[in-house]
Amino acid sequence: MLIICNGAFKSGSSWLHAILIELLKIKKIPLKRVPDFYTNDTNSPTKIIESNLDKFIFHESFEKQNYITKAHFFKTNTLKSAYPDNVKFIFVKRSMKDAIVSHFYHIKNKFRLNITFKLYYIFLGKYKSYEIYLFNKRCKEHFGEDNFIHYHDLKNNFSSVIDKLCDILNIEYLIDSEIEILRQETSIDKLRQKSKTGQSDYYPSKRKDNWKYFRLGAEGNWVDYFSKRQLLHVNNIDKGVVSFPLKFYYLLLFTLRRYLANIE
Repeated sequence: MLIICNGAFKSGSSWLHAILIELLKIKKIPLKRVPDFYTNDTNSPTKIIESNLDKFIFHESFEKQNYITKAHFFKTNTLKSAYPDNVKFIFVKRSMKDAIVSHFYHIKNKFRLNITFKLYYIFLGKYKSYEIYLFNKRCKEHFGEDNFIHYHDLKNNFSSVIDKLCDILNIEYLIDSEIEILRQETSIDKLRQKSKTGQSDYYPSKRKDNWKYFRLGAEGNWVDYFSKRQLLHVNNIDKGVVSFPLKFYYLLLFTLRRYLANIE
């Protein structure tokens, strides 16, 4: 089985990845390490980059072995392809506004920038918002809703989400005590602690401050960041109401940059 934890950037795919790894440990389902040559960064939880997914499926015996990777796959060709039943795409969706605030802090921490949210939104945030919209739209068009996990449900209805994951993976449900262990092992505080001590299997970065990538995991704190004008703008993007200039600059800043620089 190949499990692909697929989500838009800062939408909870790292948390889902951690939950699935711990779930498989509890059920004593072994995971095999993905060979390094399927990624372009061995310190990333993205063990299979999008351009190598077909190669992995063709060459690896995931019918007998179990693999997992975190991903942000959203190219149309990837999503519309036909996959064997034992390739499990599991998507995670988060409030766009919360994801944007999380991305704001990701940029600040990664590049050690002292910028305001207003400046971030003008030059980057609105384009990242459009990318999140495109990501979720494409994934739903090609896979439907059945394999979508909502961040809100992970926060507020954890047990039901775990049951849904067991259904997707075709494994037995966890009992209450196992679910509680899983909840504790994948809390934000626990994930942060594991990253600080180098015990993390979820975000193996060499940076000493990699624990900052697991920030608050909160919902609704976007109210402290968005102005009324920004809120109207991002809500329109979330509905698919996007201006031509924004689409054009997104194409230049994101799509063409990644293509020309071979960024995955």
